[in-house]
Amino acid sequence: MLCSQVHSMAVKAARAGDKRLLFEQIALPHLDAIYSAAIRLTRHRDDANDLVQETILRSFRSFHQFAKGTNCRAWLLTILYNNFRDRYRQNGREHPCTSGEIEEELEAHTLLADMSFNNPEELLSDRMLGRRIERALDELPEEFREALILVDVQELNYQEVADVLRIPLGTVKSRVSRARALMRSALIKLDCLRGKTGS
Repeated sequence: MLCSQVHSMAVKAARAGDKRLLFEQIALPHLDAIYSAAIRLTRHRDDANDLVQETILRSFRSFHQFAKGTNCRAWLLTILYNNFRDRYRQNGREHPCTSGEIEEELEAHTLLADMSFNNPEELLSDRMLGRRIERALDELPEEFREALILVDVQELNYQEVADVLRIPLGTVKSRVSRARALMRSALIKLDCLRGKTGS
């Protein structure tokens, strides 16, 4: 009897280890995408870190519900958005910082990627373009910005975005289309202003 109990406990421990290993292999490669989305949602490093930690913890606890062969990043982003809604919107909190602070956060997060550039002129040009895009993106209404980021930055398909945001598929398509049109218009305006001021 004791031997069967020890065997049963060993099997459970091995399964728990398998779950952890499988989670590390399937979910953790998406950590950068989850962090990037959290920064965009919270606009504050500490809040983003808390949100990512809560998301990873919840996703690990419910990993048995993840359907193997489906898009894990979409599943994780769904959990992230649900956590964000629960934590911030129900408490009446809005975005806790300014768009300037989010630019600093994103710049710090991508500093290592920038180090790969050898040409300072190219680096400066890319940063200026990135800031114009960030500014245009920040000016979008939140519902358009969320849909656009999930489709164009996180590379989810429309159905996955509909599932993450809990909205109809047609609404996702409409929001993405409208967001792209608003981005085009905003970037043209920013480019015109840049041309007039010479900056």
